[in-house]
Amino acid sequence: MLASIVYLLVIALCSCSQEYKDKEIKKDLTSKVKNEKEFIGVRFVVNDGIVSLSGECPTPEARSKVESKVRSMYAVKGVLNNITIAPVVIGTDQQLKQSVDSTLKTYPGVTAIVKDSIVQLLGKAQSKDQQKLLSAIQSLQPKRLESEVAFK
Repeated sequence: MLASIVYLLVIALCSCSQEYKDKEIKKDLTSKVKNEKEFIGVRFVVNDGIVSLSGECPTPEARSKVESKVRSMYAVKGVLNNITIAPVVIGTDQQLKQSVDSTLKTYPGVTAIVKDSIVQLLGKAQSKDQQKLLSAIQSLQPKRLESEVAFK
């Protein structure tokens, strides 16, 4: 019985600590790459220390540079690179995208696509964060907010 309780406590502490590490990885990554041109078309989420990359890079070299930068960051256990090679357009949404990314740095499982001033949220987050997250994004005044976040 005591062994079962100790086991459950260890599991609970590990999962809480990993969630904290995921938040720290996302915060660190967001702040370090916000002005790097290779990351302009890139989105990322963090889950159990694994960073999943998606979006576009203009060249294979830029794609490799993004992956290398992420792999070299403290506490990153691995990288899933789903970045495609495609033209990256720096348009009027860049400032909105940077603001959205800055807001999302404390939500490791959430990413956003910003296009034509419309913010589309994707990923997973805790239900207790739903109102805070959606209000924070709405305060940035996008034309529209589309949330496909699974709140649990």
